[in-house]
Amino acid sequence: MTFTLLAIDRSSGLLGAGTASLSLAVGNSVLAIDPAVGAVASQAWTNRALRRRVLDAIRDGASVDEAIDAVPEWDDGHALRQVAVIDIEGRIASRTGAECGAWAGERRGDDHVAIGNVLTGEDVVEALSDGFRAAAPRGDGAAPEIVFAERILSGLIAAERAGGDRRGRQSAAVAIAAIDRDAGLPADLVVDLRADDSVDPLSELARLLDLRAAHDGAPAVTPRRG
Repeated sequence: MTFTLLAIDRSSGLLGAGTASLSLAVGNSVLAIDPAVGAVASQAWTNRALRRRVLDAIRDGASVDEAIDAVPEWDDGHALRQVAVIDIEGRIASRTGAECGAWAGERRGDDHVAIGNVLTGEDVVEALSDGFRAAAPRGDGAAPEIVFAERILSGLIAAERAGGDRRGRQSAAVAIAAIDRDAGLPADLVVDLRADDSVDPLSELARLLDLRAAHDGAPAVTPRRG
């Protein structure tokens, strides 16, 4: 039902997440970032509580693998869940329940993970990863969080072009936080943009990111859907 990217930008000290779906307000239900811990996504037949459980476990000393491996202990419906996390060191773990719906799976890359379920095929997560990695760096003075958000949005757009959510599209979101080992909660996000109900949510997200960049005095930087 959803495709999602979690990533870290080591050079700028940023955590990021982006997601798109034929679901209302997917950013509210799927993504969570703790600047002292990492970024997490819980999707498919979403159990929102898993986001906090995973992040709390890592904050308390568990590895990313231990936190994800504990999902079946926390959730009797784990076969319906797809969960992934990237911590502030760039370590990644994920799991896809056996009943998440075809096609469902993941692709891991350097400093990012792409996951999805009820997609048109595996090429969607491949495009999500490739689109993120291939996004051209900018030299126009845009703030690092805007550039990072643009890269994540580029991945989402590439995934949709590859087929995306097999049911269609409705909402999308991108969130960025500065890594801060001493940060408390709630998280202070430097970018938190959502298109909660749109006929073309990724274009709407691009428009919102343009406005966010302009607010910082930077030129518009978002990719166009051509």
